[in-house]
Amino acid sequence: MITDTAPQLRHVEMAWRGYDKIAVANSQPKPALRWYQEEYRSTCGTGCCYAGHLALAAGSHWLVKIHNNQMTIDGTPVTKTDRRCVEHSIHQYMLATEDDPLPLIRLVRGKRVIHVRHQAAHLIGLNPYADNHDDGGLFAPGNSREDLARLITEQIGPRP
Repeated sequence: MITDTAPQLRHVEMAWRGYDKIAVANSQPKPALRWYQEEYRSTCGTGCCYAGHLALAAGSHWLVKIHNNQMTIDGTPVTKTDRRCVEHSIHQYMLATEDDPLPLIRLVRGKRVIHVRHQAAHLIGLNPYADNHDDGGLFAPGNSREDLARLITEQIGPRP
């Protein structure tokens, strides 16, 4: 758990804001974006996991727009060249901010991007370079809302 007070409070608030976003998403009959913990972002663009909701709650934006199962960047279709610029599925990348860790940023069509799990970890004060957030951590695919609440409390801090 984080110990420096001001950043810790900011991280705790952000972690719970992301959690509240998934609760709201699944309580509405037709939300704009569903909570779907199994994938960082669904290929149809209608759902994403806790990491995605967390990044969106912080004001981040997806690199790829998905409409009618078509993936585009700035209105033009995603290409094989675009896909080769990143390690993971291109639709799982957010536009990077100035605060994102530089070594984790990639370039796609001149845009600075970062994988959603790295950005989300950084936003809540976890090590964005660690891979353990997926294995039993906050971004594990099998997490229920109850699991997430417990993990946020244990790893980031209790609800303020």
